[in-house]
Amino acid sequence: MRPDAPQRYVVVKGDTLWGISARYLKNPWKWPKLWDMNRDEVKNPHLIYPGEALLLTFVDGQPRLSREGGQRNVKLSPRIRIEEADRALASIPSTLIEPFLKRPLVIDEKQFQAAPRLVAGPEERVVLTTGDKAYATGLAEGGTWQAYRAGVPLRDPDSGENLGFEAIYGGDLEVHKLGQPGEAQTLRITTISEEIQVGDRLVQAPKDTFVSYAPHAPESDIRGRVMAVYNGVAEAAQFQNLVINRGRRNGVEIGHVFTVFKKGGAIKVAGEGGNKSQVLRLPTEDAGTLFVYRVFDKVAYALVMQSPVAINVGDPFGSPRD
Repeated sequence: MRPDAPQRYVVVKGDTLWGISARYLKNPWKWPKLWDMNRDEVKNPHLIYPGEALLLTFVDGQPRLSREGGQRNVKLSPRIRIEEADRALASIPSTLIEPFLKRPLVIDEKQFQAAPRLVAGPEERVVLTTGDKAYATGLAEGGTWQAYRAGVPLRDPDSGENLGFEAIYGGDLEVHKLGQPGEAQTLRITTISEEIQVGDRLVQAPKDTFVSYAPHAPESDIRGRVMAVYNGVAEAAQFQNLVINRGRRNGVEIGHVFTVFKKGGAIKVAGEGGNKSQVLRLPTEDAGTLFVYRVFDKVAYALVMQSPVAINVGDPFGSPRD
C-alpha cells in the first residue's frame, strides 16, 4: 500500500482502473487483491462509475476497497444512448489505444491473400481519395470496410519466425452496392488515413470496443521480447504502444501485465592489494510495466504504463515480480 492512500475517493470522469489503483498501491497491477476479486471478475470487472465514492477499509488486516453504499445497478432502455456517467471506467486511458482497437494491425499471408480486394477506381485512377467510388471483389455483405496493405514483416527476435505483417491502414469505405453475381461491388470512400490504392485489401470494420479489463498477472510464466514500437522508432517511453512476440497461442490475454527488464552491463573492477582486476555484470533491473490491450494469435499490442528508463526493441519481458 502507498502510505498516502486516501480513505475515501470520489471517481471522476477520465479516471481509469489503473490510475485509481495507483493511488492506493505501489504496484497498480495488484488491483484484484485490493478488491478481493476472483479471476472471472478480474477479466471483466465493470466495477466503478464516475460519481461513485470508494472507501478503504481493512479486513483481517488486509486492505479492501469498496463502493460507498454497496453495489450500483444501472438500468438502461435499449432506445436511449448510454451516457458517459453510465459507462464503467476503462482500465487504461482509452484515447491512447482507440486507433489500435478499430484498425487491422497484424495479418498473416493466408489471411491477406483471402481478403476482399479493391480492383478499380474512377477514371482508371490508382490512388483514391475521400468521396471517390471504388470497386471491389469478394465482399459478402454491406457496411463499413477498411482498406489496408501488408507492411513490414514481424519476425521473432529469438526464433526468426515470421509472426505476420503489420497492416498499413489506408482508410474507411462504405458499401454502396453489392451488385449481381459476376459484378464488382461498389463502395464509396468516407475517410482517408494514409492513402487508399487499387490493390488494397479490405477487412470489415470492427464494432466499438471498450477495454474494461483490470490488470492482472498471467497464471503461467510467460517470457518474450519487445518486437517493435509504433511508428518504427527504436525505443518507447510511458504511454507509447509496442508489439511483443507472444500472443494467444502462448496464453497471452487482454489485461495481462508484464515487466520489461534491462540486463545489466559489464564493468571492470580494478584489483586491490596485488589482486587482478575482474569483470562484473550489473544486476538486471526493471525497465517498465506493460498492459496488454489487443491480442492476436502470435503477437500482442501493449501500452507502456510505467517506464523509469527507455524501453528498447529487443528488451526481454516476463511476468511481473512481487
